[in-house]
Amino acid sequence: MSDHTPNHPPIAEVDLHAFLDGELPEDRARVVEAAILADPALADRLAAYEADKAMMKRLYSPLIERPVPQHLIDLAKSAADAPAYRPWADWRRLGAVAAVVLLLVSGGAYMAHRPAGDVVQMALAARDVPASVPSDLSPYNAALSRIVALNIKVPDLSRAGYRLAGVKVADGAATVAYRDAADRLFTIYLRHSDGTVRFDQFKRDNLRVCVWQDDQLSMVMAGEMSAAVMQKLASMAYVGLTA
Repeated sequence: MSDHTPNHPPIAEVDLHAFLDGELPEDRARVVEAAILADPALADRLAAYEADKAMMKRLYSPLIERPVPQHLIDLAKSAADAPAYRPWADWRRLGAVAAVVLLLVSGGAYMAHRPAGDVVQMALAARDVPASVPSDLSPYNAALSRIVALNIKVPDLSRAGYRLAGVKVADGAATVAYRDAADRLFTIYLRHSDGTVRFDQFKRDNLRVCVWQDDQLSMVMAGEMSAAVMQKLASMAYVGLTA
């Protein structure tokens, strides 16, 4: 979703969050600031986000220095031992909750044995996706499902201001690309997991990277954004695979 009036260019939701976090490039920050000053509705939205951020800080800041609760770690590790007949959707919901809590409480990283091979390197190398959007996503949804051995589909991230920009399937993996209103690239790299559990978020060069891996699915997301925006997109993408 974005704002546009004759006085300023479109401002995406991710721009507002990144502006609030102080992570926009200087030139883009000036554009966003001018738009906020010119548009009371946009200023009100920013104030609402600021209030939400302050509330989250009050709620969670006491937890930052504490270790990750052992029962949450055990919960994540136990996923691989779940009965085969249990619907993956149940673990997907469990994994989403566990990952968000772990990312919040641990300050952005949790790993149960780093997977063999650098899945992040493979994901970043695969960011050269086609510049066109396929008219029919059915073959790509089927390909994604085959790759990870789960019934999944290309996530819809339009509510976060990201439009689908392309899909590439190659070498037992898939890359789904999106662009925001400022044409910034966000990619989701999907492949079958090696069975280890990993939740991790960090910066590599100018990219924010999030690794979200359970016992079946390995997903690496990358884009130029703040940690808060990445966390939001990662949760939306993970849930959107089956929603």
